[in-house]
Amino acid sequence: MKKERSNGSIKKEKKVKEVVGVIHKYKTLMLVELSGFPSSNFEKLKKSLRSKADIIFTNKIVVYNALKNINEELSEKAKKAKIPVLILSNLDPFELMKIFFENVDYKKAKAGEVAKEDIMLPSGPTPFPPGPMLSQFSSIGVKTKTEGGKISIVSDTVVVKKGEKISEKVAAILASMDIKPDELILDVQSAASDGIIFGRDVLYTKREDYIDMVSKTFTEALTLSINTGIINRFSIIPLIKKIYIGVKFLSVDRGIVSKSTINDLLARASLENAALAKLVQK
Repeated sequence: MKKERSNGSIKKEKKVKEVVGVIHKYKTLMLVELSGFPSSNFEKLKKSLRSKADIIFTNKIVVYNALKNINEELSEKAKKAKIPVLILSNLDPFELMKIFFENVDYKKAKAGEVAKEDIMLPSGPTPFPPGPMLSQFSSIGVKTKTEGGKISIVSDTVVVKKGEKISEKVAAILASMDIKPDELILDVQSAASDGIIFGRDVLYTKREDYIDMVSKTFTEALTLSINTGIINRFSIIPLIKKIYIGVKFLSVDRGIVSKSTINDLLARASLENAALAKLVQK
């Protein structure tokens, strides 16, 4: 005897089909982990995405099953996420990431967290009058002096190095100075566009940095091609120039007269003649 499905499972199945239908309308599918991202910041980000993207915030099982119809790799990432959210857009993944980078906020450091980058206290005046805070700064290795009735930090001082845990004392001082060292950016797990899956390592590389890396790689490859004599559509002109310069240098060195060497040969003869004239005068 077949077991009747509950209204809940029927609704979820219907929702899955609905989500899959919406996904197919867009060029780019982005999976985001929303856990740990403040709702106020997400609302702010949604405003910047208005008319540029559609955001699907629904049941985790619905997201997982919908992605299972699209891509197994993405569905597995959704399964591991605490609060998976889908961002759909006709912009490419890097254009979306650019929007996220442009809307980066910062949050206060928490005790026990690992510093993603060096955390530094800048030199200059602080809001604190001389008193207990002097010993607080001293205990974390920050040199201070008193100026204008306030504690002033003598020089820029790194209080937590990248990869180290943030102590309660440092976290408290940072909070009291309203220093927010932690970058708050949307946690994009993966993205799919035109049949290509983009991982975190690629997505979090800014477009400008990515272009610089490609440009650097191209330059290195071109240099290698020229030095080893590999002919292709990029190296052919530099190789011809290199050969021309080499032949011209050899021709001048051997005194071979031609249209391209005559000026160099005359210049060399003039220099040699001037040197000889000096020797004769002596």
